[in-house]
Amino acid sequence: MTKKSLMKLETGIITVNPVRNNTLVLVEHLFDQYEPLALQKGLYMKREVCGGTDNCLHGAVYDDKWTAEAVGNIVDNAIKYTQIGGITISVQPYELFCSIEITDTGIGIAEEELSKIFQRFYRSQSVSQTQGIGIGLYLAREIIAAQNGYIKVVSKSGQGMKFCVFLPKGI
Repeated sequence: MTKKSLMKLETGIITVNPVRNNTLVLVEHLFDQYEPLALQKGLYMKREVCGGTDNCLHGAVYDDKWTAEAVGNIVDNAIKYTQIGGITISVQPYELFCSIEITDTGIGIAEEELSKIFQRFYRSQSVSQTQGIGIGLYLAREIIAAQNGYIKVVSKSGQGMKFCVFLPKGI
């Protein structure tokens, strides 16, 4: 995401229009977009759907364009901060939400920094040499929250990260 996207979000120019969409289509789009970048770095990319089956409901209510940008930023970060191994994108349905989960084998982040990663312009000292300005996760969280969703993250330094983007299923 760019400074331009940040300005649009903060001035109200970005408006989300959530409608029922198929999360599997979103995941396929993201996979097709980011797999070449992962392969170029020598990383694998996998996708898993409901533990390997596709006989569950995957619908959620979200704005396709902005959600793709928000989740795409998380996938892009996973590729950027993973040197060995790879990234898995999965879809898990829950009663009220559908979760798109991005798991990587990257550098992870210390537990004490987890509460800071969604702050605007926050950059961990451990990645200060890596290109970025620290607005991507902030924007991702704002875009998902604007659609009544939320993002959960689990990580340990040196053991990768797992982001879960929860999108409401609606009625």
